[in-house]
Amino acid sequence: MQTESWGSIEEVVNAPVENVAGDATWLSVLCMWLTLPLNLIQGCIGGLCRFAMAFFVIGCYCCRCIPGWICCAAMASVKCGRPCILAPSWWRYVLGGFIALLANSRSRLALFIWEWEAFGKGDHYWHGEGYWSVTYEECSRITKSQQKRRSAFACIEACVPDLFASNILLFLPTGGPESEWAAIRKVLHAAMLDRGAYHYTERLQKLSSQIAAEWPEPKLTDFDDTEKLRLMVVKCVFFMIFGIWLDDNDALILRKWRDYAVFFVLPRLIHRFIFNFAIGRVKQLRVDTVGVIEKHGLQPMFVEMNKNLPEKYRRPTDVKLCDEIMFAVGFAGIGGTSACCETVGAFLQRKIPEEASAHLISFEKYPTTEDMLEAYKASPVKYIKESCRIDPPVTSATRVDPDERELLFKGIPYTMPPETLNQYVISMANRDTKIFENPDVFDPTRKELDQALTWNGAFGTPNEETVYPRICPGRFLALDVAQAIVGHVVGIKDDGRDARMFC
Repeated sequence: MQTESWGSIEEVVNAPVENVAGDATWLSVLCMWLTLPLNLIQGCIGGLCRFAMAFFVIGCYCCRCIPGWICCAAMASVKCGRPCILAPSWWRYVLGGFIALLANSRSRLALFIWEWEAFGKGDHYWHGEGYWSVTYEECSRITKSQQKRRSAFACIEACVPDLFASNILLFLPTGGPESEWAAIRKVLHAAMLDRGAYHYTERLQKLSSQIAAEWPEPKLTDFDDTEKLRLMVVKCVFFMIFGIWLDDNDALILRKWRDYAVFFVLPRLIHRFIFNFAIGRVKQLRVDTVGVIEKHGLQPMFVEMNKNLPEKYRRPTDVKLCDEIMFAVGFAGIGGTSACCETVGAFLQRKIPEEASAHLISFEKYPTTEDMLEAYKASPVKYIKESCRIDPPVTSATRVDPDERELLFKGIPYTMPPETLNQYVISMANRDTKIFENPDVFDPTRKELDQALTWNGAFGTPNEETVYPRICPGRFLALDVAQAIVGHVVGIKDDGRDARMFC
């Protein structure tokens, strides 16, 4: 089924690129390749030495009379608009960040803590194109606010529209009830995430039998097969939203939203450094994802969603809205729920997930696998929430700070001008010792569990959607799917119902 208003997904993903800084031009990339040995040496030094990393970012912090741009400092380059002439500051900086990630067991949280320590263990540190907020108090305040945003991810200008779809909810400022963000969120919720709708309840009741038919005789060790686990998440999420149980071929396409997760955090400079290899794969994934929608005749849902938007917010073609919505479904719904299930499956076996760091997680309260299983069966929701508190699928989010601020890096004041990017670090806020007792210890019975900001707000607190405007709209869907999958493996048949009864 096609309509005149549907349009071409190829035209959407191949539209002219935006947000190309001077240091991310092809000329800069060529020079980076020509000086690669020198950049690698500096990158290794910065990635292994906190003092050097801080110097790469803020320059001569011991002598403030020297302008940062003279030292090729990354922060000074940002304040100058990231011109091509200051590109060397980014060559060594991004390589240093990559090496630091490898040195910290590829754990994003471990990298965040390492960088935070490099900047003096204060309330803020710098990464990318802005400052990062780490305290629970500040992160909570931000999640309660009407956030200003733009096309930025991981505190750096996003690759739009080739890697990220433009105008996705992630990039839209919150605004009031008449804003574009509110309009998109309203039609998304009505079409896909309304837990009170008959079709949602009906699908939830069938979900466990769908899983059982495809996953006979499950074992706890099956969680180690992440490819199979992600495939199951894809089928469950798609079934709950569209009422269709995908075959393996279609599910393998959508599984790439989780498989390609690492691509989304890379700046355009690195994407071009590897000749847009990753961007090419994501563009094809977006085309193929729309192809799955078209194959199953689901276009009318998106046509209707576009019609239901206020005229000033309607997309020029229905396929553009489809691309934006399916980007959210794939990136957050499939990717986030897969990460959640992988963490829970590892914890049930007292294992550290692949993207986590062992020294940041303690299982001391549950010394055996049997203890872990009993803890899960006692309260699946609490177990899942604590798993995601200590190893969150979404570690942080980017906003724009509309005000000028003065921050301390290594005890020295620095002025952040208005419109500076700001990353609020949910994963570190969830470990703030002012709120969470023994934050490294896995404990689903902890009394402060509902204060965790894992789903971009304190999920489970009174009036959560009013208090936290941008709280994840798909949080219940994620819990329903996670409970259905994990419940099938551990032998719980009432999956999905506990998500509606928070205690």
